[in-house]
Amino acid sequence: MWPVPPDATHWYFLALGLAMLITGIAKSGFGGGIGILAVPLTAAVLPPTNALGTLLPLLIIADVFANLHHLKNRSSYHLRWLLTGGAGGIVAGTALFLALRVMSPEDGTRTLNKVLYVVVGGVCIALVAVQVYRLFGGKVPHISGKPAPTMAVGATAGFVSTLAHSAGPVVNIYLLEQRLEKRLLVGTAAAFFFVINIAKLPTFIALGFTTTSTIWQSLWVVPVIPLGSLMGYWMHKHIPEKPFVVVMYVGAAAAAGHMIFKAFGG
Repeated sequence: MWPVPPDATHWYFLALGLAMLITGIAKSGFGGGIGILAVPLTAAVLPPTNALGTLLPLLIIADVFANLHHLKNRSSYHLRWLLTGGAGGIVAGTALFLALRVMSPEDGTRTLNKVLYVVVGGVCIALVAVQVYRLFGGKVPHISGKPAPTMAVGATAGFVSTLAHSAGPVVNIYLLEQRLEKRLLVGTAAAFFFVINIAKLPTFIALGFTTTSTIWQSLWVVPVIPLGSLMGYWMHKHIPEKPFVVVMYVGAAAAAGHMIFKAFGG
């Protein structure tokens, strides 16, 4: 029998399997934006620190498949400055995690999980709102493609990604503002998150979010990732983006709202 958490139910298998299927579709087909659903979906069946730690190695595997589909589809200029800023965002996110641990050492993990329910849920809802607003014709403020604004976007994405694995909409909105062709947008986002997720791994291991146990217990879901990646690559070429993405964002908002509800004892 494949090792799983001792209290796993059918909801655990459904939530994590669906989260990684959507992640594979998102990273290979739509630049990662709809992957925002993965964290609140997984956090519905695992505490947030467990969800974040369990998902990170799986996200890196999904990044590998996404980059294989888009090896030559990236903007080196935008990627360079996004990653420069992203490094600072990871440092800031790590500092916040450590500060939360210091603030409540007596029951650090329980308090951190409660804070993360609110933070991750709130971040997801805010990013979904912005993305849906844009999809239905709303205008977001123009972001210049110069190095300084690009690094600021990268820093924001690195920070949000460290806290919530949910920075896909931040990067997508910026790259759309740069008028990148669809293949370049998806490829640049895939390359950015591959590097960012690997850079986050030492922090997650040091904090105890990602452990040998979380990796071992999530290996069963790995075969779902290439399936989602192939589906996303096909959908990238054949499926209109807006209807599918709207459905995913509605689901993400509902799951994020459930996280916030749970934080307050729901």
